Amino acid sequence: MQTNHKKVLIITYYWPPSGGVGVQRWMHFSSNLKQLGWEPIIYTPSNPQFDIKDDALLDLIADIRVIKQPIWEPFSVFHRLTGKKNKDKVQQGLVLEKSSKSWLDHLFVWIRGNLFVPDPRVFWVRPSVKFLKQLIREENITHCITTSPPHSMHLIGLRLKKIFPALKWMPDLRDAWSGWDILPKLYVSAPVLSVHKRLERKVLEGCDRVLTVGKGYAAEFQSKTKQPVTIEVIRNGMPARHPETNTSPDLDHFTIGYFGLLNELRDPDFLWDMLSKFCSEDESFAEKLRLRIGGIVSETVKTRLLEDEYLGKRTTFLGYLKHEEVFQEYNKCDLLLLLQNKSDNAQWVLPVKFFEYLSAKHPILCIAPDKGELAEIILGHEIGEVHSSESPKEMGQFIQSVYAGDYVINEAHFEQLLKDNSRDQQAKDLAAILERL
Repeated sequence: MQTNHKKVLIITYYWPPSGGVGVQRWMHFSSNLKQLGWEPIIYTPSNPQFDIKDDALLDLIADIRVIKQPIWEPFSVFHRLTGKKNKDKVQQGLVLEKSSKSWLDHLFVWIRGNLFVPDPRVFWVRPSVKFLKQLIREENITHCITTSPPHSMHLIGLRLKKIFPALKWMPDLRDAWSGWDILPKLYVSAPVLSVHKRLERKVLEGCDRVLTVGKGYAAEFQSKTKQPVTIEVIRNGMPARHPETNTSPDLDHFTIGYFGLLNELRDPDFLWDMLSKFCSEDESFAEKLRLRIGGIVSETVKTRLLEDEYLGKRTTFLGYLKHEEVFQEYNKCDLLLLLQNKSDNAQWVLPVKFFEYLSAKHPILCIAPDKGELAEIILGHEIGEVHSSESPKEMGQFIQSVYAGDYVINEAHFEQLLKDNSRDQQAKDLAAILERL
């Protein structure tokens, strides 16, 4: 390890072998920062609970220094109450999507939303601060980054900043906080929401600089403060050297793919109705259509698709796919679905999945508000279309044009976007921000 490297402490809940898109950002940042004169020191729980696991990612960060400390999470109590023993597959979010909830489910959701603020990982804050105080002194650490979700990570940074005023601290907010669209589903009360807003403001105003993933989020966080704060934007992106694939669309079928969380907040029910109608009206379309869905799917959405007269036998649920596997699946699709939550803050989001989709160079159908940064990119570069339930006719015409082979993409547009949003370039931008601090 080079001794001239400047040390940056990165506090994150999600780290390999945790899988999914949420772990990608700082996994790649950490690796690239090492090449740019920084020594990342990862601080993460030794016993986290996460829905998906991908051991293959460990090879990508083998040379990154990782420090782990145990965390206590209240979900263990819920497991005992419900008799669920498999703690490695909590899938906490899907209790919100159950078609029928028991009184215990409702109680669990209320407790989650109102007693654990900002989230159930808050119990890790105090022991982490106690441990990291000594580490910062011994290692002479000058910079600290906390990344969310979960937002409890920022409370660690806030306390460390008070102890070490000279510590350069930058929270990376990858999701909304007090404006998170899940809070109403957690039965969050008005007094508790005010606590979220207070904590959010303390973090935003107490740090040296804020990092987030899009212009919409930057404007939203700026509106939450009583004083101007410096907010930097580094989008989610893609490694310049993404996994190679040897797959391509099946010429005998018309394959539509979606990969990611599919719950009621993202369920495009009007799209399913449209595809079913196309099948009923066009026998050739019905013979060729295939739906391939990878990731966690709520039981209500799965039941809806499987019970459809036409879509049920044309839909394949792939479950969780490892990182290298999902790129193979992207390339099998003729049309890639990108689904945003049905909420006001959907216009702020630039998901990791979008940048991964670019690697396939296939048309993208984004179901989201037709305004915001994501819509600007997709429409401005002519790599697909953006529609909502308010434009079903236009969306249907787009699907039919892709099916007929009439929609022509410009591969150079995909390449340019991949270049502009490569992890290598983003790491250079991040290093420049750290230097300015």
